[in-house]
Amino acid sequence: MDSLGMRTLRSMIQQQSGPCVSVYLPTHAGSENGQQDPVRLKNLLQQAEQQLVEQGVRPAAARRMLQAARDVPADAGFWEGRGRGLALFITPDDLARYRLPQSVRESVQVGKRYHLKPLLAMYNAAERFFVLSLSQQRARLWRGARDGLQELAVEGLPAGIKEALNYTVVGRGTAAHPAAPGGLGKQGAVFHAQGNQAETHKEDLAAYFRLIDLALQPVLRDQRSPLLLAGVAYLLPIYREVNSYPCLAAPELAGNHDHLSAHQLFQRVWPLVEPLFAQTRLEATQRHAQLVGTPRTSRDIRQILPAANAGRVDTVFVDREAQQWGTFHPDTGDVELHGDCQAGDEDLLDLAAVETLAHRGTVYAVATDQVPEGTPVAALFRW
Repeated sequence: MDSLGMRTLRSMIQQQSGPCVSVYLPTHAGSENGQQDPVRLKNLLQQAEQQLVEQGVRPAAARRMLQAARDVPADAGFWEGRGRGLALFITPDDLARYRLPQSVRESVQVGKRYHLKPLLAMYNAAERFFVLSLSQQRARLWRGARDGLQELAVEGLPAGIKEALNYTVVGRGTAAHPAAPGGLGKQGAVFHAQGNQAETHKEDLAAYFRLIDLALQPVLRDQRSPLLLAGVAYLLPIYREVNSYPCLAAPELAGNHDHLSAHQLFQRVWPLVEPLFAQTRLEATQRHAQLVGTPRTSRDIRQILPAANAGRVDTVFVDREAQQWGTFHPDTGDVELHGDCQAGDEDLLDLAAVETLAHRGTVYAVATDQVPEGTPVAALFRW
């Protein structure tokens, strides 16, 4: 119910049978505002019913379509596990419910496709990052965006070096621990003399960090967002030596952060991360400028949208305030543009952005004056 991965997103993009209802709600776990979340969801579902009827669905059919969703506000167990946002995707035959790690703007939309723009920040490598906070006592992985951090539960992540290596002191000047799992040493106890303690301790830290890296691999697989390290200064070079994630960021946050809240850690990390985003976007803008006038770039949504659907778009810049209404026919690649929203239309700029993300491209949803060539959309093609 709660896993909204890229594979699911791709499947949702292909959902075209309609009518499709998309409901987004910011949620408030552990606060007074949270008591109003079920009520606000009921109101949004009422709006969805009205929109369905306005688009030609019979009132009785609209009520049947939304009945399963109307049971959600009464599910006390569901609200106990809420995140920072909630998304419901509804068709006549299906209801999908997702707790979101990031807040979203309250909205409801009915169309022939799902409205997926509010999910852009969750999937856009250009607007996300990870933080790995390290100490000998614990390791924590955080997913971050411009609005804050969320700690991720990582299966198999060691709770600390003692748990990872089962380290115990057996006598003054000598320490022993069973060899770490995963082929990191021979079976049986390993004894270390005090005279070589520093080098031995570094080897133990490397073994501990390898286990952390191994646990992170399933979570970070196929990710392109930067991973920032936070920890006591002498630990971080050791982790870098064993790290396998290709997008490990150069900036580091030195110090012990074991007892910081998500908000406190975000306040310290964001000044290091924000320049990375700005630099990456600048480099993408410069790369686009170098190729303007060649077949590798376009500012025409009629070219960009079929290319995004085919996986040809490497990077797309979209005016976050603009909308381009029309229809797209993926079987033929035809794009119809309308000046005003007509029945069955969708925002083609949003669709181009989502299609780009679904094919592992990069999206920059930016202010009007930050789109190259001064148009609502501009794309750089892979070929």
